[in-house]
Amino acid sequence: MRLKPPSPAMVVALVALVMAMSGSAVAAVSFARNAGAVDGKSAVGNGASHRRAAGKLVATTRHGFNRGRVNHKYLEGVVRGASTTFGRALDVADNQTLAPIAIGGVPGLGLLTATCNDQSPRPGIEDPSSTITFANTSGDAINLSQRVGNGPAKVAPLLNGVQTALVVNGSNTFELHVQQRSGTNYAVNGVVRQDGARTATAQCLVYGYALTLPSS
Repeated sequence: MRLKPPSPAMVVALVALVMAMSGSAVAAVSFARNAGAVDGKSAVGNGASHRRAAGKLVATTRHGFNRGRVNHKYLEGVVRGASTTFGRALDVADNQTLAPIAIGGVPGLGLLTATCNDQSPRPGIEDPSSTITFANTSGDAINLSQRVGNGPAKVAPLLNGVQTALVVNGSNTFELHVQQRSGTNYAVNGVVRQDGARTATAQCLVYGYALTLPSS
Protein backbone atom coordinates (compact mmCIF):
# COMPACT_ATOMS: atom_id res chain seq x y z
CA MET A 1 0.00 0.00 0.00
CA ARG A 2 1.44 3.32 -1.02
CA LEU A 3 1.17 6.21 1.47
CA LYS A 4 0.22 9.58 0.17
CA PRO A 5 2.48 12.52 1.02
CA PRO A 6 0.89 14.97 3.47
CA SER A 7 -0.81 17.95 2.02
CA PRO A 8 0.78 21.42 2.39
CA ALA A 9 -1.91 22.32 4.94
CA MET A 10 -1.02 19.25 7.04
CA VAL A 11 2.69 20.14 6.94
CA VAL A 12 1.96 23.65 8.17
CA ALA A 13 -0.24 22.26 10.97
CA LEU A 14 2.45 19.78 12.10
CA VAL A 15 5.15 22.47 12.13
CA ALA A 16 2.89 24.75 14.18
CA LEU A 17 2.20 21.92 16.64
CA VAL A 18 5.92 21.17 17.11
CA MET A 19 6.72 24.86 17.61
CA ALA A 20 3.92 25.21 20.17
CA MET A 21 5.13 22.19 22.14
CA SER A 22 8.74 23.40 22.06
CA GLY A 23 7.65 26.82 23.28
CA SER A 24 5.76 25.28 26.20
CA ALA A 25 8.81 23.23 27.18
CA VAL A 26 11.06 26.28 27.08
CA ALA A 27 8.53 28.24 29.13
CA ALA A 28 8.34 25.43 31.69
CA VAL A 29 12.14 25.36 32.06
CA SER A 30 12.25 29.15 32.37
CA PHE A 31 9.51 29.09 35.02
CA ALA A 32 11.35 26.41 37.01
CA ARG A 33 14.56 28.41 36.98
CA ASN A 34 12.82 31.58 38.14
CA ALA A 35 10.41 30.05 40.64
CA GLY A 36 10.24 32.34 43.67
CA ALA A 37 11.82 35.27 41.84
CA VAL A 38 10.12 38.61 41.20
CA ASP A 39 10.23 39.72 37.57
CA GLY A 40 12.89 37.07 37.06
CA LYS A 41 15.25 38.70 39.60
CA SER A 42 16.34 36.47 42.50
CA ALA A 43 17.24 38.10 45.83
CA VAL A 44 20.64 38.22 47.52
CA GLY A 45 21.08 38.33 51.28
CA ASN A 46 21.42 41.52 53.27
CA GLY A 47 25.11 42.40 53.35
CA ALA A 48 26.01 41.00 49.91
CA SER A 49 28.60 42.98 47.97
CA HIS A 50 27.51 45.59 45.44
CA ARG A 51 28.95 43.43 42.66
CA ARG A 52 26.96 40.37 43.70
CA ALA A 53 23.77 42.39 44.24
CA ALA A 54 23.94 44.11 40.84
CA GLY A 55 20.75 43.47 38.87
CA LYS A 56 19.13 41.49 41.69
CA LEU A 57 16.68 42.11 44.51
CA VAL A 58 18.12 42.68 48.01
CA ALA A 59 16.60 41.00 51.08
CA THR A 60 15.75 43.16 54.08
CA THR A 61 17.47 42.83 57.46
CA ARG A 62 16.17 39.77 59.33
CA HIS A 63 16.94 40.67 62.97
CA GLY A 64 17.65 43.62 65.23
CA PHE A 65 16.38 47.20 65.24
CA ASN A 66 16.66 47.50 61.46
CA ARG A 67 14.73 44.32 60.67
CA GLY A 68 12.47 44.69 57.67
CA ARG A 69 14.65 47.48 56.26
CA VAL A 70 17.15 47.49 53.40
CA ASN A 71 20.78 48.00 54.40
CA HIS A 72 21.66 51.67 53.89
CA LYS A 73 24.75 50.77 51.83
CA TYR A 74 22.48 49.80 48.90
CA LEU A 75 20.83 53.24 49.02
CA GLU A 76 23.97 55.36 48.80
CA GLY A 77 23.37 58.33 46.55
CA VAL A 78 19.59 57.83 46.85
CA VAL A 79 18.80 58.04 50.56
CA ARG A 80 21.16 59.40 53.18
CA GLY A 81 20.57 58.02 56.64
CA ALA A 82 17.55 56.55 58.35
CA SER A 83 15.01 57.70 60.91
CA THR A 84 13.27 55.71 63.63
CA THR A 85 10.73 56.52 66.32
CA PHE A 86 10.20 55.06 69.78
CA GLY A 87 7.51 55.23 72.43
CA ARG A 88 7.07 53.18 75.62
CA ALA A 89 4.83 53.58 78.64
CA LEU A 90 6.38 51.95 81.73
CA ASP A 91 4.51 51.40 84.99
CA VAL A 92 6.40 52.22 88.18
CA ALA A 93 6.99 49.27 90.51
CA ASP A 94 6.61 50.40 94.12
CA ASN A 95 10.06 50.75 95.73
CA GLN A 96 11.71 48.93 92.84
CA THR A 97 13.96 49.50 89.83
CA LEU A 98 12.67 47.82 86.68
CA ALA A 99 14.86 46.07 84.11
CA PRO A 100 15.98 48.25 81.17
CA ILE A 101 13.78 48.23 78.06
CA ALA A 102 15.40 48.59 74.60
CA ILE A 103 14.06 51.65 72.76
CA GLY A 104 16.65 52.14 70.01
CA GLY A 105 20.24 51.85 68.90
CA VAL A 106 22.39 51.02 65.90
CA PRO A 107 23.87 47.54 65.25
CA GLY A 108 27.63 47.78 65.52
CA LEU A 109 27.46 51.09 67.39
CA GLY A 110 25.39 50.81 70.56
CA LEU A 111 22.11 50.08 72.35
CA LEU A 112 19.67 52.64 73.78
CA THR A 113 17.51 51.59 76.76
CA ALA A 114 15.08 53.17 79.20
CA THR A 115 14.40 52.34 82.86
CA CYS A 116 11.58 53.54 85.13
CA ASN A 117 12.42 53.74 88.84
CA ASP A 118 10.62 54.65 92.06
CA GLN A 119 12.47 57.37 93.98
CA SER A 120 10.12 57.37 96.97
CA PRO A 121 10.92 55.01 99.88
CA ARG A 122 7.34 55.25 101.18
CA PRO A 123 5.13 52.23 100.40
CA GLY A 124 2.25 53.06 98.06
CA ILE A 125 3.65 56.51 97.21
CA GLU A 126 5.50 56.36 93.89
CA ASP A 127 7.81 59.08 92.59
CA PRO A 128 8.90 58.11 89.04
CA SER A 129 12.35 58.74 87.65
CA SER A 130 13.55 57.68 84.19
CA THR A 131 17.08 56.68 83.22
CA ILE A 132 18.06 56.69 79.53
CA THR A 133 21.20 54.64 78.89
CA PHE A 134 23.40 54.26 75.83
CA ALA A 135 25.93 51.38 75.82
CA ASN A 136 28.89 51.52 73.43
CA THR A 137 29.22 48.18 71.60
CA SER A 138 31.20 49.47 68.61
CA GLY A 139 34.52 47.90 69.56
CA ASP A 140 36.17 51.34 69.76
CA ALA A 141 35.84 54.65 71.59
CA ILE A 142 33.13 56.98 70.27
CA ASN A 143 32.40 60.68 70.65
CA LEU A 144 29.48 61.59 72.93
CA SER A 145 27.28 64.58 73.65
CA GLN A 146 24.23 64.44 75.94
CA ARG A 147 21.87 66.85 77.65
CA VAL A 148 18.72 66.80 79.81
CA GLY A 149 16.36 69.72 79.18
CA ASN A 150 18.20 73.05 79.16
CA GLY A 151 20.94 71.75 81.42
CA PRO A 152 24.63 71.76 80.56
CA ALA A 153 25.78 69.42 77.82
CA LYS A 154 28.17 66.61 78.64
CA VAL A 155 30.76 66.24 75.87
CA ALA A 156 33.30 63.45 76.27
CA PRO A 157 34.57 60.23 74.68
CA LEU A 158 32.80 56.99 75.55
CA LEU A 159 35.06 53.94 75.67
CA ASN A 160 34.07 50.59 74.19
CA GLY A 161 31.99 48.47 76.55
CA VAL A 162 31.08 51.48 78.70
CA GLN A 163 27.61 53.01 79.04
CA THR A 164 26.42 56.53 79.77
CA ALA A 165 23.18 57.44 81.53
CA LEU A 166 20.82 60.42 81.47
CA VAL A 167 18.71 60.63 84.63
CA VAL A 168 15.42 62.47 84.08
CA ASN A 169 13.54 63.38 87.29
CA GLY A 170 10.09 64.74 86.56
CA SER A 171 8.97 65.50 82.99
CA ASN A 172 11.65 66.81 80.66
CA THR A 173 13.38 66.44 77.28
CA PHE A 174 16.70 64.78 76.54
CA GLU A 175 19.22 64.74 73.69
CA LEU A 176 21.95 62.26 72.83
CA HIS A 177 24.48 62.45 69.99
CA VAL A 178 27.18 59.85 69.40
CA GLN A 179 29.68 59.61 66.56
CA GLN A 180 31.77 56.67 65.48
CA ARG A 181 35.30 57.33 64.28
CA SER A 182 34.31 55.97 60.87
CA GLY A 183 31.89 58.90 60.63
CA THR A 184 28.53 57.32 61.49
CA ASN A 185 26.34 59.65 63.57
CA TYR A 186 23.41 58.64 65.81
CA ALA A 187 21.28 61.49 67.19
CA VAL A 188 18.36 61.00 69.58
CA ASN A 189 15.75 63.61 70.51
CA GLY A 190 13.40 62.37 73.23
CA VAL A 191 10.83 63.28 75.83
CA VAL A 192 10.15 61.81 79.27
CA ARG A 193 6.77 62.40 80.90
CA GLN A 194 6.24 61.24 84.48
CA ASP A 195 2.55 60.67 85.24
CA GLY A 196 0.86 60.06 88.60
CA ALA A 197 3.72 61.25 90.81
CA ARG A 198 3.12 60.65 94.53
CA THR A 199 0.30 58.20 93.86
CA ALA A 200 0.17 54.41 93.84
CA THR A 201 -0.14 54.23 90.02
CA ALA A 202 2.72 56.33 88.65
CA GLN A 203 4.06 55.81 85.14
CA CYS A 204 6.99 56.82 82.94
CA LEU A 205 6.26 57.66 79.29
CA VAL A 206 9.31 57.80 77.00
CA TYR A 207 9.00 58.79 73.35
CA GLY A 208 10.93 60.48 70.56
CA TYR A 209 12.87 59.90 67.37
CA ALA A 210 16.40 59.07 66.25
CA LEU A 211 18.44 59.76 63.13
CA THR A 212 21.26 57.55 61.87
CA LEU A 213 23.61 59.11 59.33
CA PRO A 214 26.26 56.77 57.87
CA SER A 215 29.72 57.96 56.96
CA SER A 216 30.01 59.52 53.51
